[in-house]
Amino acid sequence: MSNIDGWFAPLPRSEGMAANTALVLVSDPRAAVAATLILQEMGYTVDLGSEPGYALRWLRRARYDVILAAGPAVSTVGFASRLREAASDARVLVLADRRLREGDLGAMGIELLPLPVDVNALVACLQPPA
Repeated sequence: MSNIDGWFAPLPRSEGMAANTALVLVSDPRAAVAATLILQEMGYTVDLGSEPGYALRWLRRARYDVILAAGPAVSTVGFASRLREAASDARVLVLADRRLREGDLGAMGIELLPLPVDVNALVACLQPPA
């Protein structure tokens, strides 16, 4: 375990670890647990972040295949831009209401899933291409 300013997460991924990794950065605890369980069921190793600032610092050291972000602090174009900068290779999904424009995010290579998110829609979105 590594402690970065009070935020705990496993050490960055190395050879031999799970092929699919995800960071769940969701402010609502119930939604965070639900997203974590869905991702784990799909074969992802999941880290859970609760503080956006700490998560951004962590992303400069760790690598994730998928980042799932939701909540008032992370559902902004500014934070999405910082996520993209910190995790340039990750697939970033932001769960937010329609006030956040898809065009703004799409230009950064970030996907918007409008709220409320249906579990089946989330699973379908995360399925690998056939």
